Amino acid sequence: MSPLKEKRGESAPKTDRTGQYTSGTRVAPRETDDEAIDRLAKLSPMVFDRCVEDEAATLGVSVTALREQVKRRRPNGRNDGAQLQGQVVELAAIEPWEHKVNGRDVLNEISETISKYVALPDGAADAIALWIAHAHAINAFTHTPRLNIQSPEKRCGKTTLRDVVATLVPKPLSTENLSTAVLFRVVDKYQPTLLADECDSWIHNNEDLRGLLNAGHKRGGQALRCVGDNFEPRAFNVFAAVVLAGIGNLPGTLFDRAIVVRLARAKPGEVTTRFDSRRIEEETERCRKLARWTADHFDTLKRCDPKLPETAFNRLADNWRPLFAIAEVAGGDWPRRCAEAFAKLTSTDDLDADGVGSLLLADTAEIFSKEGTDKIPSARLAEEVAAIEGRPWAEWGRQRKPISPNQLANLLRRFGISPTKIRFGDKTLQGYNRSDFEDAFQRYLPGPLSPERNTGTTPGEMPISGMEHPDGMFHPKNEPSTRERSGVPPCAGEALDLDAINRELAATAELLKDWQPDEEGEL
Repeated sequence: MSPLKEKRGESAPKTDRTGQYTSGTRVAPRETDDEAIDRLAKLSPMVFDRCVEDEAATLGVSVTALREQVKRRRPNGRNDGAQLQGQVVELAAIEPWEHKVNGRDVLNEISETISKYVALPDGAADAIALWIAHAHAINAFTHTPRLNIQSPEKRCGKTTLRDVVATLVPKPLSTENLSTAVLFRVVDKYQPTLLADECDSWIHNNEDLRGLLNAGHKRGGQALRCVGDNFEPRAFNVFAAVVLAGIGNLPGTLFDRAIVVRLARAKPGEVTTRFDSRRIEEETERCRKLARWTADHFDTLKRCDPKLPETAFNRLADNWRPLFAIAEVAGGDWPRRCAEAFAKLTSTDDLDADGVGSLLLADTAEIFSKEGTDKIPSARLAEEVAAIEGRPWAEWGRQRKPISPNQLANLLRRFGISPTKIRFGDKTLQGYNRSDFEDAFQRYLPGPLSPERNTGTTPGEMPISGMEHPDGMFHPKNEPSTRERSGVPPCAGEALDLDAINRELAATAELLKDWQPDEEGEL
């Protein structure tokens, strides 16, 4: 006999659809649907399973629907009544500072705090301070760039920097691993600031996880999943600020959505203050001040359309626009400091993100220049690139042999470049004309590209703060260009500085030397 029948009595008169008894002694109306679900949610799983069909029939619903409603009403949303393992995720809310805060001052303090614990490259402390501010006001922006803390080796301060950042951001959630299921559920429920360490050990072989991290770069990014016994499609929000710390570069698509800070091992005496996670009163105070300032200026930040450097467009503009907006609203020297951080931290981003294709184009450009010719046979070009020390071409393919003309052609085909029959003296050979490479050189090698190529990310024209930008900040007249200050060589419409390109590609070549492409040259 079901619990419902026990409560109502086996001989109780029948009810109509309104729940009123139709014959016999008039008694009180039956329990409501909510009362019935509450009662059933308190039963043990075994008792509930025995009576679920009778109860569903009494309530006039399907068994699946009743199970789902009871599941939602149980503690922790469990339909088995079991105790959950692990601990409840608790993210403490920040209590904003009691008084109004000067944005310039608190950004200065945060930049100084970060600098004293870790040896950082030029511009990194300011960029990280601005990124932390963006995390506090994340819902004011369309994009949230991933903060990638990377190094070539261990013991360079990645974990320390992550732990320092964790004391300054809202709702920090630190982890040494991450799964797809955890990511979209925890972000949808809490929208934390995720701080993931050792990402090089788990992110490269997980395409689904990378896809969600990519989707969460833009507001409105969602994970679609089927849930419940009836597999109802549901959308989970994945828009959240994320720190990814690890050795080496991120996968290309994720690298493209990141602001990258490259750490090196500190020299003796370079770091004089050791971070102690037990004593973070100073960091907590600055976090509260930043929470107050971003709350007070949230609407201004949301409306701000900052002026960006000419080289910032497409996804690079998406990544840096929140930081430039914060710098502009804060005022003072922060717009200049943000521009300098941009120039210093992005000088080699294109090369690192693009990888082997850009490396081959740069080497080919150097060979054409060295040979002083406008055409070259395919076999000779393959021999020349294979002879470049420090490049992967000498041990290419699964057999680790010098790259062949056919493998070279397969790599260049992705850029729309193919060998043709060309006359060399008294012979006709397969080869390449330099003119065939011009378009690819201008598009893929470092250099100033027109922001007009994508009007969706063209820099805005209306500063919010009302302050005047220094004349030499974004459009210098008597100063070196941003490109020259950052070490990025010119390309489009100017002579290639091949020595500079060669230096900038050295790190990428080191990463590529152990790759194992197939016989056709595909990675």
